[in-house]
Amino acid sequence: MVMTVLATLLLAYCAYLVRSAILLVVVSVFLAAGFDPAIRRIEHFGPSRGQAVAIMFVTALIAVTAFVFAVASPLVEQVTNLVTDFPTYVQAISEGNPQVRDFVQDNQIPERVREATQNIPSAVSSSFGSVLGVAGSILGGLFSLITVLVLTIYFLLSFSRLREGTLRLIPQSRRARAQQLADPIIGKIGSYIEGQIVIALLSGVLAFLFLTLLGVPFSIALALWVFLAGLVPLVGATIGAVPAVIVAFFSSVGVGIAVVVYFLIYQQVENYLVAPRIMNAAVDVSPAAVLLAALIGGTLLGFIGALMAIPVAASIKLITQEVLIPKAERH
Repeated sequence: MVMTVLATLLLAYCAYLVRSAILLVVVSVFLAAGFDPAIRRIEHFGPSRGQAVAIMFVTALIAVTAFVFAVASPLVEQVTNLVTDFPTYVQAISEGNPQVRDFVQDNQIPERVREATQNIPSAVSSSFGSVLGVAGSILGGLFSLITVLVLTIYFLLSFSRLREGTLRLIPQSRRARAQQLADPIIGKIGSYIEGQIVIALLSGVLAFLFLTLLGVPFSIALALWVFLAGLVPLVGATIGAVPAVIVAFFSSVGVGIAVVVYFLIYQQVENYLVAPRIMNAAVDVSPAAVLLAALIGGTLLGFIGALMAIPVAASIKLITQEVLIPKAERH
């Protein structure tokens, strides 16, 4: 008994030491399970498993490359203009508000911004250690991204063997029932990923149209950020709105207020109308359960937890309905 407890504690400690690697594996398996339904649909047209995986990732690579080339030039131009014109925006705001004007003039805000911009190269040189730290973090994130991508491809190629190997860990008497639950759970993960992409894409497109209609500068860059932030359940709309609101207020106070009102209204529409309908159809989870799952997942594992929480909640609901409740009723 004592040896069992010690072995368990040692195993838990080892798992803690390699928790980052375990997290990458878990995310990769999650993504593989999410993309598996799409791979199966491609296989129905005739390609082998490997060819279907290649088709999906090559298509995604082409789409991403085309998107980057389409937005890279205007994105760089808009970001450069934002940095260059920042003092002008501050001056424009100050001219419309006497109190802000006095504050800006007393503290010489535009001059300080220009001076800080001109001193960026020397500041970077003097902060070489910090730059190396940031570069290390970026490289670490890039390495994690590549690792997840490679592992996801590997798990997709061998997903059937992975699934069968997992089922072998279950006692023979319960294996058939577990196999019946596996496919619906995998399907829910795939539907969730597809639904979240649709929600994020909708938020990005609508933000681009609204910001362009109001003449807010840097609408492409801002809409791209809204789309990326929209991949995070529930709080993504708020995160995506922050840069757009700041830039809109630099344009004018009226435009800034309009953008704030737009994002407040859109977030309510997304949270209470769009997302619940999509997620209810995709994974059959109530809005209250979606909110609770995302909060718990985000608290425990941050972005990854929020991303995985809803399909995990859907899986728990399915297991409860199909296994636990019938078992309780029999007793």
